[in-house]
Amino acid sequence: MSSNPTSISSVLNRNLVFIHGKGGVGKTAVSHALSLSLAKNQNTLWVTIEDPTLPAEPIRQLGPRLWHLNSEFTPAFEEYASLKIGVSHLTRLFLKNKVIRYLAHAAPGIHDLVLLGKIWSERTQYSHVVVDMPSTGYGLAFFQSAENFSKLFRGGPLHRDAEAMLETFRDPYSSGHLIVALPEEMPLRESIELNEFLLHLFPKNPAAFLINRVFPAGPKGLNEWSEEIDPDFSAPPQSWKSPFAKSATDYVLKRAELENFNKRIWQDLGISFGELPYLPPPSADDPFALSHLLAEQLRNKAYV
Repeated sequence: MSSNPTSISSVLNRNLVFIHGKGGVGKTAVSHALSLSLAKNQNTLWVTIEDPTLPAEPIRQLGPRLWHLNSEFTPAFEEYASLKIGVSHLTRLFLKNKVIRYLAHAAPGIHDLVLLGKIWSERTQYSHVVVDMPSTGYGLAFFQSAENFSKLFRGGPLHRDAEAMLETFRDPYSSGHLIVALPEEMPLRESIELNEFLLHLFPKNPAAFLINRVFPAGPKGLNEWSEEIDPDFSAPPQSWKSPFAKSATDYVLKRAELENFNKRIWQDLGISFGELPYLPPPSADDPFALSHLLAEQLRNKAYV
């Protein structure tokens, strides 16, 4: 794999940004943090997709220049039908038809295409739209649905809309993709497969990469702790005499060294990436506290 020159700041400042990764890597917090940062200066829409923990449509305002959409299929489908039919009476008849409602839910890919279309249509209303994509497999199905409808239908509104969406997603000046992983072997390796799929779909719009929750090396840094490192500590983690820490210092060193070792999975492939530090989990009173801390980190690192 060739190196990916796409900078994080270039990707994160585009009109439409998709945040990708497997479940549990912190996509929601990162996408919300990015939205908070962008909304400091420009109107921004943060999009989640059928998140049961957040209020569903319609769009709600979270701050002076920040809005949130938790996109749901049924209202998105009804809005799409209304736009295409254009006559309110006919739209109501169309949506009440049992066969139509059944096909809307049962037709392969239509669910994903409608949700993606809703996001795509909102991009013209805001300076930035940041999308918290579902976990890797499900998230990729959204883009695959657009490609499938583009190929299956050689005419009509579905074909035209799918083609228009794909054109936007292929354009590096209009949209961007950020792949988020943790400094752990499995997320880092799975993200490589995710990137290959995205490159297959959008070869001229490569993704940027970010490692989230990077553990700090300690106040001294690894080099200054060298006198306290076990003799085998510089070797690969698999060859350490014991994986268990003997002290708090030893834990910090072992965890930091293990994460550095894991990062080589990307480094050996020539992948450049950014990092966000490990931060304490948010309190129950303010579930978005972590997002605000991450937003500060994004600005400090000049990613936004």
